[in-house]
Amino acid sequence: CVLKLMDSRIDKVENALLEILRREVTWQDGTEKMEFSVAGLNAVMRLAREHAVTGLVANAAMRNRIVIAGGAAEGRGEIVMRLMQQTMAHRQNQRRFEDAVGRFARLMEENSIAYVVFKGLAVARYYPEPFVRTMGDVDFYVPQRDFLRAVEVIERRLNVVMDKEDVDKHYSFDWQGIRFEMHYQIETFGSHRHQLCFDRMIDEAMAEHTDSFTVCDSDGNETEVSVLPPTEDLIVVFKHWFNHLLVEGVGLRQTLDLAVLLNAYRDKIDVGRLMTALDSIGYMKAFRAMLAMMRRYLGLDWFDNFFVYNRCDERYANKLMAAVMESGNFGRKAYRNHTTGKKKSMETATRALRHCVKFFWLAPKDIICLIPRRIGITLKQKF
Repeated sequence: CVLKLMDSRIDKVENALLEILRREVTWQDGTEKMEFSVAGLNAVMRLAREHAVTGLVANAAMRNRIVIAGGAAEGRGEIVMRLMQQTMAHRQNQRRFEDAVGRFARLMEENSIAYVVFKGLAVARYYPEPFVRTMGDVDFYVPQRDFLRAVEVIERRLNVVMDKEDVDKHYSFDWQGIRFEMHYQIETFGSHRHQLCFDRMIDEAMAEHTDSFTVCDSDGNETEVSVLPPTEDLIVVFKHWFNHLLVEGVGLRQTLDLAVLLNAYRDKIDVGRLMTALDSIGYMKAFRAMLAMMRRYLGLDWFDNFFVYNRCDERYANKLMAAVMESGNFGRKAYRNHTTGKKKSMETATRALRHCVKFFWLAPKDIICLIPRRIGITLKQKF
C-alpha cells in the first residue's frame, strides 16, 4: 500500500481503507486513482470484511479507481476474480432486498397500515451505487395505533410466525430469506423524558408526511416505500449508531451510513431545527463529536458553516474513531468470544459499561439511565 498516513493514531491499512471509503462516497471525475500491491489490497480487503464494507472496495477496483500494481500476474488475476465475485454478490443481494421490500410495502399499502422503513435499504439509495452497501436485515416501524393489526396481517398474508419475545423494542420474522424487524419503538433512551420527546417527534413527522423511494421487484413492479423525512431520518440513524457504539461496538458500515446521509441531506434539513431536536433528546454533544470525527477522518465539513468545533469535540472525535476501528461491524472484530453463551454475554456487558464510562459526557443523563437497562437487555438476549 503506497498511501501516506492520514492520522498517526491509525495504522497504515486502516488509513488506506478510510481513504478508499472517503473517495467512494464523495467520488468525482478526475479524482486521482489509488495504487496498491496485491498484498496491500488483500490486507485492505481483510479489514473491509471485518467492517462489512467490501462492496465499496470491490466496486472501486472494478471501476478502475483502484489500480493493482506489482506482484505476479496470477496473483493479480486471483484478486480481480474475487473482487468481481464480491461485486456480483452485492448486486444480487441488493435485488433480493428490493424485491422483498417492494412486496412488503404493497402489503402495507393494501391494508392501509402506516409504516416507515429505516436504515438498510433506505440509506443504501444515497450511496453512489446502492448495491455497494452491505445489507443486513429490514427494519421498519409501525405506530402503536396500527401495530397489532399489522402483526395479524403480516402473519396471515406472508405465512410467517413472528418472534414476539420482547427484549429490544421490536418483533421479528424471516421472509424470503431476509430478517425483518418490526419496531414498536425505533430507538431506546435511558431517560423517560427523552424517550417521550423522541417518540413524539417520530409520530408527529409521520402524521405530517412521509418521504418515499422506489424499488423494483423481480416481476418488474415499481413500488414506493415509505421512509422518514430527512431530519428525523438523520437523527434515527445517528442515534442507532451511537447506541451500538456504546453497547456492542459499531464499525465502518454504520459510520458510512451516517456520512452518506449527512452529505445527501445537506440541502434538505433545517439545521436549527435539527439542533433543537437533538438538544431535546440529550444528544447535542454526541452529535457534535460525531461531526468532528466525520470532518477529520472522512472529509465531511459542511457543518463548519454553522458552528466552530471546540476542544472537547475534537478530543472525542479521536476517541470515537478509535472505538469504530477497534470494533468492526457491530463489535465483532473486537470480540474474543464469538460464540453465544455466558462468556460472550459477560464480554458484551463489560464492553457496554466501559464505553458508557468512556463516552459519558457526550450524553450524561441518558447514559446514566441507560446503563442498567441496556446491560439487562444484553444479558437477556445472550443467556
